[in-house]
Amino acid sequence: MESTVPFLSPVSQSPENHFSFYHNFELFYMENIAQNNSFDQTQTLESAFSGLNVSGYPDLPDSGYQFGGGFARAGQDRNNNVIGEGTKVGPDVESWGAFMYSSYQLGSSRNTEFSILPSSNQTRLLSAAASAAGCTMPFGLNNNINRPSFNTSKLCNNNQTRPHWLHEPLNCLSLGDLRGRLVALAKDQYGCKFLQKSVEKASKEEIDMVFMEVIDHVCELMSNSFANFVVQKVVDVCSEEQRNQILLMVIKNRFRLVEICLNLHGARAVQKLLEKLITQQQISLFMSALSPGAVALSKDLNGHRVIQYCLKNFSDEDNKYFLTVVANNCYQIAIDKCGCCALKHCLDHSNGEARSRLFQEIIANALNLAEDQYGNYVVQHILELKETQTTESLLRQLQGNYASLSCNRYGSNVVERCLLESEEPLTTRIIVELLRSPIVSTLLLDPFGNYVIQSALSVSKGFVFDALLNLVQDHYPIMRSHSYGKWVLAWFSRRKQLHM
Repeated sequence: MESTVPFLSPVSQSPENHFSFYHNFELFYMENIAQNNSFDQTQTLESAFSGLNVSGYPDLPDSGYQFGGGFARAGQDRNNNVIGEGTKVGPDVESWGAFMYSSYQLGSSRNTEFSILPSSNQTRLLSAAASAAGCTMPFGLNNNINRPSFNTSKLCNNNQTRPHWLHEPLNCLSLGDLRGRLVALAKDQYGCKFLQKSVEKASKEEIDMVFMEVIDHVCELMSNSFANFVVQKVVDVCSEEQRNQILLMVIKNRFRLVEICLNLHGARAVQKLLEKLITQQQISLFMSALSPGAVALSKDLNGHRVIQYCLKNFSDEDNKYFLTVVANNCYQIAIDKCGCCALKHCLDHSNGEARSRLFQEIIANALNLAEDQYGNYVVQHILELKETQTTESLLRQLQGNYASLSCNRYGSNVVERCLLESEEPLTTRIIVELLRSPIVSTLLLDPFGNYVIQSALSVSKGFVFDALLNLVQDHYPIMRSHSYGKWVLAWFSRRKQLHM
């Protein structure tokens, strides 16, 4: 449904990438997510950078979904925010809801059922065998899998026509009866359910049989919308030696590994495999294969999830090479919508030399990042960490540019964060630079600079506050007749009402 994104005030919420679902199998897919999804909730810019200054963005061209280009604010639009002792003044309007991560869009479900039995000559024999075994027809959906109809014109999830197999139930058959057809069965909407239940209760011999059939196809199955659940179940029940073989098959081709991690279903299967890695050698092998694809993974939502798991659960030594690749490419990662979140997690879960290298590269690019629609989040996050030495280095990098940044849609957010997160001597230095700037008077009337002035008034004390007050008094007549100037004057009115 077409939606119009209003040009509203800044909000502290941000978008998320959208998943594409195979629309023919939504009901099955959502059911399996509830049972098998081992991922955390979708990572959003809101949760990754909670508390940072964000803003609205103009209407975007019509597309399947809407997202902002950088959380920048429009001059006439901004929410009221209380900061420090004073109050920021701006129009009080609703947040930009269309900018948020949209719900999964599910199409109409098709309850078509398909047969996955071996040959058409066994119909009557299997029906008789089912009757002799005490099975009733049709079978209940809760315990049995029934195939009342089949249409060869239907396409399966991998866009290939299904084989013409019998339309009979599976629950009267064993895994041995389906030998040689387990790969095709795993890709079937109903067959994967049967396999998951069967593997869970299988004997060692049956598990070995399933493993031997799927091992050569494991990469393909991991990326399949149905078969990935079978792979996860096999990883759960197989032996350590078999798990090693799966790992070696997955990392055999590094490009294929990255491709799997970029796939929605593949990322789930990879995470399940990572949960079962217990030896240092296994982890080292995986990270060595994964690290060359760090940039592509960081800029993709599914790849980002795999990265998150590694950062949270593996040691600094295990992640060292991966973080080095991220640091070497930090600028192009930071200016990406998903990449800025990944870089934030790298900062949060790194230590020592790797962390220092990340800080060094980000600070070196701080000026350009501050003016970027997504990069400004990374700069703000460093300030939010409140590490004194790092903050001082960052402020030195931005020194001399605070006035120009204050007039920038994204940079003004960074300047405000500098004022709010720094110690008093550092904020004083920033405000003095603003007061000495030849364009300081324009900040009072600027659509973005007026917010910087409000923040400066909120944190300033003594002679610095007096200097700002004199600046406002000198330009009072023109500010009264200017919409943005009125917001600064309203700050003083609010301060008086609060008896501050």
